[in-house]
Amino acid sequence: MKVVDITHITRKENAVYYSRYFSAKAVLELRTNTTEVPIEFSIETSPLSEKNVVIKFLEQVDYPLVPVINAAKAVILAKDNEGALPL
Repeated sequence: MKVVDITHITRKENAVYYSRYFSAKAVLELRTNTTEVPIEFSIETSPLSEKNVVIKFLEQVDYPLVPVINAAKAVILAKDNEGALPL
C-alpha cells in the first residue's frame, strides 16, 4: 500500500483561525491497482505549533485503514510544510 498523492484539494470556509478544513482525493496504490478515494481532512494547530491532522474517508477502502491514514497524514503534513495547500 502506498499513498501516491493527495489531489484536487479545496479549502472549506471556517471562522476558527487555528483550524483549516479541506476536501480532496487520495490517490492510493493498493496491491495491484491504483484508485482515487474522496477524503475530508482538517489540520489543527495547537498553541505550541503542533499540527494535528484528522482524516475522514468518504468511501470504503479495500485495505486496513490505520496504515492508509498514517501514510495520508504524512503526505498531507509534507504538503503543508511545502506550502502546497490552498490558503
